[in-house]
Amino acid sequence: MNRFFKTMMAVAGLLGLTLTLSAEAKTGVVFIHGKGGTSLAQTSVARAYWTEDMISATTKGNTIPSLVCHYDGTQYMWVAGNTVASQIYPWMMNNGIDDIVVETHSFGGVVIRWILSNPTYNSQYPAIISRIRWVNSLAPPNKGSEAANLAGTLSGSWLTGWLVDLVGQNNNSTKNCTTSSMSYYNQYYLKGTSGRPALPKTVYNIAGTGLWNDFCVECIGLATLSGVAGMPGEDDGMVSQYSAQGAGTVWFTTDANHHYNRRNSYRKLGNTLATDFN
Repeated sequence: MNRFFKTMMAVAGLLGLTLTLSAEAKTGVVFIHGKGGTSLAQTSVARAYWTEDMISATTKGNTIPSLVCHYDGTQYMWVAGNTVASQIYPWMMNNGIDDIVVETHSFGGVVIRWILSNPTYNSQYPAIISRIRWVNSLAPPNKGSEAANLAGTLSGSWLTGWLVDLVGQNNNSTKNCTTSSMSYYNQYYLKGTSGRPALPKTVYNIAGTGLWNDFCVECIGLATLSGVAGMPGEDDGMVSQYSAQGAGTVWFTTDANHHYNRRNSYRKLGNTLATDFN
C-alpha cells in the first residue's frame, strides 16, 4: 500500500492541470457500486450497498464532499455509464468540485473504465474525466468473471435458489461480465489492458483473495461459488485476482471476500482509501 508511489504518480499526471487551477482545488469522492438488481437505481439502496461506515471512513467522517451514484444494476456498462455521468456532472458543477477521487466496487470498475475509454460517447464524459484525480477499483472484473459465465446455466439445476440469486440472473450486466464478453470489450472498446492504449487517468486495482471471512450466508455462498465456477488462482468468490489486476495498476490485495471488500468491517478498507486525503 505504497502511498508515496500513488502520490508521485498523481503529481506527475496532474502537473499540467495544477498549473491552471487555483491553489484551492475542491476535492470530492464519487462511489460507483457494482451489478445487482434494479433497486440499485435508488439512492438508499446504493448507500446500503456500500454501508454508511464505508462511506464515512473513506470520506474522513463525511468531511469530504461525496456522491454515491445509483443506477439499475442489471444494465450494460454503457447504460450504467450514462446514468452515472448524469449524476456526477451536475454534482461537480454545482459544488465546484475540480478534483475527484472515484471509488468503485466490482462492475462499477468496468463502468468507470467505459467512461474513461470512450470520451466521445457522451458529451458529459470529457469534463468528468478532466476532473478525475484517479480511480480506486475494488474487485473489478476487468477480464470478466467465471461466476458470470455460470449465470445462463444454473436454472433448472441443483444450484437453483440462493446460489442463483448470488450470481445474479442472466441479465445485461451479468452478460457484460462474462469472460468472453470482457475479452471482446477489452479488445475493441476498453482501454488499460495489455496491448491496448492506456487509460487517461490511473486506475488502482485492489483484488480480493479470500473466501471464508465469516460464516455468513454470503461467505458460504461465495466459497461454494468459487469452487463450482472453477475460478483460477486466488479469488474473492466472485472475481479472480488475475481479472481484477487485468487493467490498471496494482495497489494491493486483500483477503476480504466480495461481500466484505465493499465494506469497512472485516478489513478497514475505507480507512485505507481515506489515506488519499492525508
